[in-house]
Amino acid sequence: MKKAIIYVRTSPKPEQQAERSKSIPAQIDLCKKFCEQKGYEVSKELIFSDELKSGSDLERDNLWLAIESLKRGDVLVVYKLDRLARGVYESYVIEHAIKKQGATFISSIGEGTWDDKPEDKLLRDILRALDEYIRIAGNARTSAAMKRHMRNGIRMGGKVPYGYIPDPTDKKRMIPNPDEQKVIQFVKNLKSNEPEISAREICRRLTAANFQPRGKKWHHTIIPSMIAAAEIT
Repeated sequence: MKKAIIYVRTSPKPEQQAERSKSIPAQIDLCKKFCEQKGYEVSKELIFSDELKSGSDLERDNLWLAIESLKRGDVLVVYKLDRLARGVYESYVIEHAIKKQGATFISSIGEGTWDDKPEDKLLRDILRALDEYIRIAGNARTSAAMKRHMRNGIRMGGKVPYGYIPDPTDKKRMIPNPDEQKVIQFVKNLKSNEPEISAREICRRLTAANFQPRGKKWHHTIIPSMIAAAEIT
């Protein structure tokens, strides 16, 4: 009897958590039923899950534990291929790691994972590219919506983004912070004059110009959000 290892994943995006077909328990039940139909042996110790993890993120501890648990001849079972990855590069990295273990992977709904015939590989490649497109297009829509809300002064969540402060008359709104807007304009000018400038170099320039950070010092991780804010000012 072929031994199966089940891997399930949920997205960090709240709107996708509402989809029952992508919940952890639902995925596990569907994978178990599939394994029963195929005659695969599954044990509780061989079910791995990553919650609130993106399919474009290769840093998923339980995914790699699942792959490391595979022995020659085993099969890694997922509900859908996009549970393994949502990008072409990430898909190939994961598939290579599975095959290196002498194992295979299969989606409970097929998706070109039944075999390695040319038509199966073609279907997998098409679905990989489609998943990546859907993810990128979705991110673009989300980014556009966030920028639109920021332009209109709508607060999105608990933390107010750099460049703004809470509106004292309305907790659901925010208003520009004049001092931080000056910093954003400074960063915007830097990127305009030096497109290849790094985030760490921008931090050094901000420190040299005596701009005050929100915390103890400027950190490169805040620079992308500042650049995003600069795009809407």
